[in-house]
Amino acid sequence: MKDLNKTYLQEFIEKYIKLDSDQKEIIEKYIMNYGRYYEIKNIPKELRPKVPKEINVFVKKYTLKRRLSATSFYVFEGEEREKIVEVLMVFE
Repeated sequence: MKDLNKTYLQEFIEKYIKLDSDQKEIIEKYIMNYGRYYEIKNIPKELRPKVPKEINVFVKKYTLKRRLSATSFYVFEGEEREKIVEVLMVFE
């Protein structure tokens, strides 16, 4: 994730290493989604998702692009969405 704030890169890596395999899998899926939608441009403003409050601190801290972060989050549904929120809170 080239947008990741370099100041917090070491911290991110250290926290990532401490995650269990299920948590690593879900954060990797979030990162894949972020990268997958990176090149999508020209989405009308009214169709762009807003960053949900549950992940806003994570997005701000690591200076991620807001539209991509929100899109990556909303790919998850139900229980999986609850899990990604829990995992991202570890990084706050």
